[in-house]
Amino acid sequence: MVTGGGSAIGRAIAGQLGAAGVAVAVVALSSARAEATVEAVRAAGGEAAGFAADFHDPGSIPDLVHAVEQVFGEVDILVNNAATVTPLGPVADLDSAAVLRALTINVASVVTLAGMVIPAMSRHGWGRIANVCGVIGNLASWAGGNVYAACAAALEAHTVNLAAELTGTGITVNALRVHRMGTSLRTWLAGVDPAAIDDPLIRRFVVSQTDVGIVDFDGSAADLLGRLATTETGRIWNAVHRGPVG
Repeated sequence: MVTGGGSAIGRAIAGQLGAAGVAVAVVALSSARAEATVEAVRAAGGEAAGFAADFHDPGSIPDLVHAVEQVFGEVDILVNNAATVTPLGPVADLDSAAVLRALTINVASVVTLAGMVIPAMSRHGWGRIANVCGVIGNLASWAGGNVYAACAAALEAHTVNLAAELTGTGITVNALRVHRMGTSLRTWLAGVDPAAIDDPLIRRFVVSQTDVGIVDFDGSAADLLGRLATTETGRIWNAVHRGPVG
């Protein structure tokens, strides 16, 4: 099961898994995005099915897992990639409901999904859980992105702690840390004049990202697939990048 599988690194991971002969449950916020990835996996000769889910509602997660099990059987590989970067802005101005929504999608749903699939993995004596932790730049450089930064840090802490909890079960838990940006954001930045930005938070973000490399989604997905074949656990891996763009 790959959440956030409708685009970017989630779609690349689903593609790599499908190419390796894994039956992939592609989960996305919309059915259209999920099906686009499913079609790409199938076109490459893989097996996949799409599922729509909104992780703002953790109560929907059991139904999602049961739906996946009805199609493919019990989940033995879980890649948590679904996330939201909002709300953005100074902490003092943030809406509490928006903060709670981000924590639910980025952290609570990951913990809940793990809890749903661990029993079956334990029975089989084998399982793989990988959490994608996306942080643009570094935690300090993205002023105005405090909630997202806090979620990323929480996700890494969850990863290491759960790995320790599951020692000896045959289940590994690791995280893929994405500190760089995708091509769509790089394209947007190329047309922005920092001097013309009135908001100091946005200006600081744009300036801090001018020399940041671009995530190699396919390379990172292939690297993740190779690591999932090992018994490494409790690790925070860095995504593959194309290098600085100057």
